[in-house]
Amino acid sequence: MSYKINLGAWNSVFAVPSSLVDTHLKLATESQLKVLLYILRNSDVDNDADSISKALSVHPDEVKNAVEFWVERGLVSFDDLILKPVSSEVKSEPVKTELKAKPRAVSRAQRPDPMFVARRLTENKELAQLMEEAQIALSKPLSSGDTATLVMLHDTDGLPCDVLAVLINYCVSKGKSNMRAIERMGTVWAAEGINTLELADQMMERMERSDNAWGRVSKLFGLKNIGTPTKNQLALADTWCNEWKFSDDMILEAYERCVNQKGEYNIRYINGILSKWNNASIYNLDDLKKNDEASTRNIKKNSPRKNERTASYNLEDFDKNSLFDD
Repeated sequence: MSYKINLGAWNSVFAVPSSLVDTHLKLATESQLKVLLYILRNSDVDNDADSISKALSVHPDEVKNAVEFWVERGLVSFDDLILKPVSSEVKSEPVKTELKAKPRAVSRAQRPDPMFVARRLTENKELAQLMEEAQIALSKPLSSGDTATLVMLHDTDGLPCDVLAVLINYCVSKGKSNMRAIERMGTVWAAEGINTLELADQMMERMERSDNAWGRVSKLFGLKNIGTPTKNQLALADTWCNEWKFSDDMILEAYERCVNQKGEYNIRYINGILSKWNNASIYNLDDLKKNDEASTRNIKKNSPRKNERTASYNLEDFDKNSLFDD
């Protein structure tokens, strides 16, 4: 007597590691599961973020975030940009997916559903305590969306509860007590690997230093009502004030020279001027005056005689190719 089973639709199957269900299922979001299952099903083709995004209607940043999640969970690993299974349960060929990790896009985040959040708060006392501390810090009850965001920052982005508590209080101290701002800063901290209180303190010191530097620079430039400074503005101000240690007089001089030359405020041009002075170790107005005088003498010394043919320069072209525009 022979035995035969007709699998029907199951004739076409693919392997899924047991640990996905046993260990990781309760922590994974919908998009993270969809991305992993799609990659496992299509392991014999070259996958990239854009193709997976189109197939699943998931933003490419969410695809990359999902892959990074599974790497962090130890289910897969990168080997020369090729995904390979870590668990011995999976014997399939390496998955051909070239994806580089980057911070997830806040606008495309997949928040856990209320049932999952309730279960996590029941099984994790630290998370439950965090919600109470957050309500006190924010001086309001947390909405279901607020709670889901904090759970996501902990489970998906990997921020410990004590670090999240510090993050929330820091945002409140800066007048950014809405959950959107907390989530945005949380993704930055997660991307920077801020996973201890010591690293959190160091991060806050750097942010405070950059904020103070930009406050000083914007005041010198007379900038008002410009809203939240960009990452580039904060970085340049921090460099000018804290790394290169320029005085107010030198920063203002660079600003005035920029306006005289360009006819407007241009932060890249100002950075070019200050970078040139830093490379020449010119840090005060006296040294700058001497340098300008020496440059003038050299120009006169090397200038062509009246009877010699002079070159024609296009000032607009020179400005476009100026070293001041990095």
